[in-house]
Amino acid sequence: MAQLKKLPRWLLGAGLLVAFDLTGRTLTSALSLPVPGPVLGMLLLLLALMLYGRVPRGLAEVAEQLLRYLVLILLPATVGIYFLRDLAINDWIALAVAMVVGTLISFTLTALLLNHLIRRRSNPQGEDTNVE
Repeated sequence: MAQLKKLPRWLLGAGLLVAFDLTGRTLTSALSLPVPGPVLGMLLLLLALMLYGRVPRGLAEVAEQLLRYLVLILLPATVGIYFLRDLAINDWIALAVAMVVGTLISFTLTALLLNHLIRRRSNPQGEDTNVE
């Protein structure tokens, strides 16, 4: 019975993801933008969430489920590297540097965001805790 109560929220969250994805794809196609539609949809979703001020519960529940299967979603791209075995050494070096730099940037940004969110949660009034 509890699962049935969650169903409308879950459907709304999934619907939001699909709607922003389709909006991004439509805008990219209609305006001939050099940005992939799903990326534009994600940026629009980020903007909407920033304006809304929080993540709706249904969207959070759907996102939690999708994150559990993220490895399976990314697996085809990882397997695709196998077909790049005929690249020149310069291409492999550029690919390795891009992967390492991209990973370091994402780790750094994730750590900074986590640090900000932890400080915000421990100090909800917004008072400065770094007073000497």
